[in-house]
Amino acid sequence: MHTWNPVAIMQLRWEIVTKRESMWVSWCNMVLLKDKSFWVVKITAASSWSRRNVLRLKECLARNLVYNIGNGRATSLWSDPWINGEALTIKYGARVANYVDILIHTKVSAVFANRQWAWLLNSLDPKEIDTLVRQKSIEKGPDVIQWLSKGKSFSCKVSWQVMLQILPKVALADIVWFLNYIFKHNFCFWLTSRNAHRSTDKLRTYGVVVANQYMFGYGGLELQLRYGTNVSTNVGFEGYADHGWRKQHGSRKG
Repeated sequence: MHTWNPVAIMQLRWEIVTKRESMWVSWCNMVLLKDKSFWVVKITAASSWSRRNVLRLKECLARNLVYNIGNGRATSLWSDPWINGEALTIKYGARVANYVDILIHTKVSAVFANRQWAWLLNSLDPKEIDTLVRQKSIEKGPDVIQWLSKGKSFSCKVSWQVMLQILPKVALADIVWFLNYIFKHNFCFWLTSRNAHRSTDKLRTYGVVVANQYMFGYGGLELQLRYGTNVSTNVGFEGYADHGWRKQHGSRKG
């Protein structure tokens, strides 16, 4: 779930940058972006929760986009991450537009003619930028934004797999999830590792119970609250025996 939420929001960002025709995208452009480019709008102290989540992880979105330049009329020369997933203003700084004497709102179409790259005559000679830009081929038709590689559109499944590759493996993964595990037992252990078992601690604070004497701070009353049954304090330890865990509170009764 921790990974899936950013992926779901990533799809919303994808729909914004590809200008999908929908009421939601129109609302975002008018209310959240105020008709500005998605790539130049910044998070401020006054930004709402929804606006913050939409604008976050821009870099993650940008490096997975593939821009196919056609007529160059829909792609911003400086703000859009159309070269290797990075905007020219991010790579060279915001002053680069003044240095080469090209307006910040200029489209890519202004720097090529007859399907050949050609910087404006009144600009200085940006050799490094010119070399970088010439790596992009100019194709027929309008500009098209694609996902990960040419010819592909956004997919939540593929995006989720990409996000998983970024996240490191959790240290307890092999202990919690293993072959022939008992789901309820391992789920309880996983919740404990996430510090999610707090019911007895809260009840102890309120004076309802005296102390929590169960392994991992979980058992007895909490098990009854969650599962409606009286379960032994040694829940799950038989399942962990193969992984080096030892029973420290006696054998299961009954």
